[in-house]
Amino acid sequence: MSAEKIQSKFVVNRAQENPFVSGGLRVYREYRDLGISDATMGRVHAQIVRTTKPCPEEGSGLHYHDLEFQMVMILKGKSRVWFEGQGEVEFNEGDCWIQPPKIKHNVMYYSEDYELLELTIPAEYETVTVEE
Repeated sequence: MSAEKIQSKFVVNRAQENPFVSGGLRVYREYRDLGISDATMGRVHAQIVRTTKPCPEEGSGLHYHDLEFQMVMILKGKSRVWFEGQGEVEFNEGDCWIQPPKIKHNVMYYSEDYELLELTIPAEYETVTVEE
């Protein structure tokens, strides 16, 4: 198996110079971009995501991401996510998972202090809502 090499440049991302911002995928979350996309010319994205409002009653809604790779690690709090073919899975602080490309999922619950680290390849990808 041949692995594609990801080219990158040296980048320092300081928290005080790069605060959390709203306006990302979900209105009930804030995002802090870690500068990895710029360092890898758009090949990899890394961000910290934290919640700003309670989880919607219906969850995030059934959806999938059209990408090559996605890893999520819980930095604070806990959540419960339904995954196609897996059912509901509970996650706690320190837990990590890999989501296969296009796996349908719905974030059913998260705690008030929920914060996660997310890595994706590529940096830009489409999120597709699935009609139930």
